[in-house]
Amino acid sequence: MSAINNDIELLAQLKTGSIHAFEHFYTSYRQWLLITAMSILKEEEETQELVQEFFIDFWQHALYQRIDLTSISSLKNFLFVSIKNRCLNKISKDDTRRKRMTQIFSAVTYAIPGEKLENFELGQQLEGAINQLPERQSQVFRLAYQEHKTRKEIAAAMEISEETVKKQVANALKTLRENLKKIVS
Repeated sequence: MSAINNDIELLAQLKTGSIHAFEHFYTSYRQWLLITAMSILKEEEETQELVQEFFIDFWQHALYQRIDLTSISSLKNFLFVSIKNRCLNKISKDDTRRKRMTQIFSAVTYAIPGEKLENFELGQQLEGAINQLPERQSQVFRLAYQEHKTRKEIAAAMEISEETVKKQVANALKTLRENLKKIVS
């Protein structure tokens, strides 16, 4: 076996599928790639796995000539860009996965499909019950519970006393409870 003196010879021998060339390539660049990837990923296990996958992919692509080894002018630049891109892709995938998991486990954005349907149906039934209230009760109830207005704000807006607002809300709630009990039962 002949010694490999430079990157051009190494690339030429890799192109022929030389195991010796690949071993030389692996031992010459593995540590450097690990350090490069570690500086980006900051996680030793992920770094080792990513570099290992790079070598496997490189060898398979070189064997099947999916990489034009003759077009590589600087092997170190090619390796740096390849590893950097793999690291960035991994980080991006991890971020996407983390966002998806957050959405899945977020009570606000995720509900069991049946619960969503039940909540929607319940909302529709409540809306129907509110619409059946006398107009003034309905208006006071909506201002209090849907628009989150205070008694004072409702009284001023409707030109009624705060005591009247209190009674209208109480009556609306009583009527809604009775109507919703009939629907649910």
